Amino acid sequence: MRTNVWLWAVAVVITLVMGAWQRVSGPTYPISGKATVGASRFAYRLERTHAGAGDHIVEVPARPGMSGTLEWREHVLTPAATEVWTVVPLASLSSRPVLVAAIPHHGPGQKVDYRAVLSDGSGATTTLPASGQATLRFRSDVPPWVLIPHILAMMGALLLSVRAALECFRREPKLRFLTLRTLSALFIGGFPLGWLVSGYAFGQPWGGFPLGNDATDNKTLLAFVGWLVATVAVFKLKNPRAVVLGAAVIMFLVYLVPHSFTLPR
Repeated sequence: MRTNVWLWAVAVVITLVMGAWQRVSGPTYPISGKATVGASRFAYRLERTHAGAGDHIVEVPARPGMSGTLEWREHVLTPAATEVWTVVPLASLSSRPVLVAAIPHHGPGQKVDYRAVLSDGSGATTTLPASGQATLRFRSDVPPWVLIPHILAMMGALLLSVRAALECFRREPKLRFLTLRTLSALFIGGFPLGWLVSGYAFGQPWGGFPLGNDATDNKTLLAFVGWLVATVAVFKLKNPRAVVLGAAVIMFLVYLVPHSFTLPR
């Protein structure tokens, strides 16, 4: 009993770490940092996803005497050196010490590159972010009744997968319960709920194989096939632990791929 509790505790910790990695490693997670313009040093945060209708408002902290421009362009994988940026002045707000400008709304799934160029009036300038540009992706709103069950099912599948992997190292592993639950959670979270999330957000329920090269959909499909094979193995093989462990390793590697990462076309 005590061993079982410890194994679940370890599985929970690993799942939380992997969940945090999925959150912060994706290409839509905000870019945060600190910048200096002349004598002013400040922290900034630039969003990389815009949900819902309306233009995207870019905000950067304002300091006395600071001005600047927002520059944006349609996202391309290999921009030419002569690619034209649209330049918009940053305006100050009377209610808060920030400079703001808008990027026009784009359709679901479309992306723009943008940057803020700031000056303190003495000739000193800096560009945000430090990397030179951020990429913003537009999407539609996803209802909570779809998004929350999707997240819970996918994290539950990861938890059960990790727990099944740990079970493989016990002298007499009991794998049927864990394998079947992992497959079920992965199917529910990745397919019907995953299709709904993608459909609401981007107007395309499925963008993976054989329809496209969306990495999020393809890695879900890969993990599901792995656990489908493992499920068959626990009913057909006398000692299926190697197959189950292999499916868990595939699942772990799949979750190392940043969420919402898209392969070049």
